[in-house]
Amino acid sequence: MKQNVDKYNYDELNEARDILRAIGMPVELYRPRSVMIFAALARVKSGKWKKISEEYMGTHDMIAYINANYPNKAGLDKSDYSENSRESFRKDTVYPWIVAGILEAKPGLPTNDKNNSYRFTSVAAGLFRHYGDPDWEDYLTAYLENHQTYSDLQKQAKDIDLGYEVDYNGLSFHLGRSAHNKLQKLILERFARIFSSKAELLYIGDTKDKDLCKNDERMKELGIDVFDKTAKIPDIVLFDNDKKRLLLIEAYSSTGEFNVDRVKEIKKALNVSPDIEVAFITAFSTTRKMLQVYKRIAWDTDIWVSEDETHMTHKNGDHFIGRKLNDDDDGIKNKKDK
Repeated sequence: MKQNVDKYNYDELNEARDILRAIGMPVELYRPRSVMIFAALARVKSGKWKKISEEYMGTHDMIAYINANYPNKAGLDKSDYSENSRESFRKDTVYPWIVAGILEAKPGLPTNDKNNSYRFTSVAAGLFRHYGDPDWEDYLTAYLENHQTYSDLQKQAKDIDLGYEVDYNGLSFHLGRSAHNKLQKLILERFARIFSSKAELLYIGDTKDKDLCKNDERMKELGIDVFDKTAKIPDIVLFDNDKKRLLLIEAYSSTGEFNVDRVKEIKKALNVSPDIEVAFITAFSTTRKMLQVYKRIAWDTDIWVSEDETHMTHKNGDHFIGRKLNDDDDGIKNKKDK
């Protein structure tokens, strides 16, 4: 049977493969047989992932479902799956998915019992129901931040936090593995070096250590009281001494964009010199994610998307990257989107 398939003749199989890739399954677990097993367990047709099944299904029923709905192995072979495929279904696909935490076996039966059956865990099914929705990426990000991928498990990373090593202008530190921290690493390694290469890092936090890197003495010198006076602190704080510019950067995952209220609160807490410009920058991993919240982002702030790293979106018409705090009376203009 052909293993490398560009596109299946059944849309739900293409969607199933997309989901398996998205949750970090290695290539051997989104080849045709695994894709068809996934679709059988889900019992959905194209675009109907909200109706995904959480009923138990044995390997015999998986084979029957696939043969009835995707004859001749979805047209990739000359024959259907036979009953002697049951063990390969269990060994090569079902058991790895149980280890990965997306499937669970029916309780009370031995692992090799011929009557055993399997279903999606409630957490996995809850994620898959959002496939195709505008908020799919948000749910996927939250899932990946809290669940180790099977690819990582294969690398024996279960008890080891591989994370991200960051080396920024002489500072070296470790960020835990998450989509949010991956974006923070890109902000320092790509955004900062493209747009403000000499900026000193004053603050960056981690999900496990909010004060991972924090230069209290330097921030006090500059009049940055955000950490003492408000809980709405940004993810990264940089200061470019050459340009006299303070950069407050938010690595957006599912919440936290620089909206009008947040910018106002932070501005009130700042006590920087009048000759220092302040830039509020909301950073995103993808343009799609940025567009989902674009209208909530305050005017007179900036946007950076890592997939288009050499460009920025300046949500204002008269200035690029930062402005002095006394440029307007109330701290931030709430203009109507045009």
